[in-house]
Amino acid sequence: MARCGEGSSAPVVLLGSTGVCSKGLQRKGPCERRRLKATVSEQLSQDLLRLLREEFHTDVTFSVGCTLFKAHKAVLLARVPDFYFHTLGQTSNSLTNQEPVAVENVEALEFRTFLQIIYSSNRNIKNYEEEILRKKIVETGISQKQLDISFPQCKNSSDCSLQKHEIPEDISDRDDDFISNDNYDLEPASELGEDLLKLYVKPCCPDIDIFVDGKRFKAHRAILSARSSYFAAMLSGCWAESSQEYITLQGISHVELNVMMHFIYGGTLDIPDKTNVGQILNMADMYGLEGLKEVAIYILRRDYCNFFQKPVPRTLTSVLECLIIAHSIGVESLFADCMKWIVKHFARFWSERSFANIPPEIQKSCLNMLIQSLVSIT
Repeated sequence: MARCGEGSSAPVVLLGSTGVCSKGLQRKGPCERRRLKATVSEQLSQDLLRLLREEFHTDVTFSVGCTLFKAHKAVLLARVPDFYFHTLGQTSNSLTNQEPVAVENVEALEFRTFLQIIYSSNRNIKNYEEEILRKKIVETGISQKQLDISFPQCKNSSDCSLQKHEIPEDISDRDDDFISNDNYDLEPASELGEDLLKLYVKPCCPDIDIFVDGKRFKAHRAILSARSSYFAAMLSGCWAESSQEYITLQGISHVELNVMMHFIYGGTLDIPDKTNVGQILNMADMYGLEGLKEVAIYILRRDYCNFFQKPVPRTLTSVLECLIIAHSIGVESLFADCMKWIVKHFARFWSERSFANIPPEIQKSCLNMLIQSLVSIT
């Protein structure tokens, strides 16, 4: 369970263990998670589809008849590795974006749809990939038997991306001095997120380094720009960093950046244990990651507020902590929900030592809201 850690910039109130789950929590918890997953998954799809349509940081061009299509090698490698290797092969790193790669036996409209599916589909797209390859390869003389050999053990596997083929040395970069994965076991929002996350965890064909706390993270300009308004501005050409091969970030730790990168690539729905969720919420706001803010707010509601079920002793203090976090970062909806719940159960909070320790302006807001509720009753 993610909690605020000591020594961070986010407000900290010492907590006990999590409150006991009620039947109401058991009903509401899965429903809230499904809603969150749908929201984050849709946002990831829309961000990648916009990346395709606006042609940010493209590094490969396909020629289908008289029509040109710009795309991103990293996304293709993550989602359709068979198509990537059959089309670009071992020469992918020597190609420039100005040298179109011809795709034969496929109509322009069909190929446009194929690219849109690659960038936005939340499901396994192996069948779409095989269909395009059959048209591209079979009609140029390769037998069906030879084609089937091209897909060993991948037809029913969601893990074949970046694993089926041996990654050429020119697009795989592994060093001992960079950070990409702290063995987090976080659930991606969709198949799209699962595929893209492998690009970060591996990592494969990165084109920019991020330095935080003296540690190096490998990433992809296109994905950073598609997912974060902060990175989009930084890498758009207006900032000095847009022309550099690395960027240095201040004000966050390498642990927090790793959480952010997992979300950017995978739309992950959790935050690792012992992570300062208040700081993650603040970081998400600063970097323009609305989906990560939703994840942090969901965790605050779940782990701190017990989804505002009936109060139990161990959750009284944690709701007050959530109130302070929401107030300090300016999450008005969460702050209002905490206030309503505290006023509803004010008799339980009044005697709590932790209530006396919250900032005076928040105490005053609670008392004013309590008075208004009493006046409305009378």
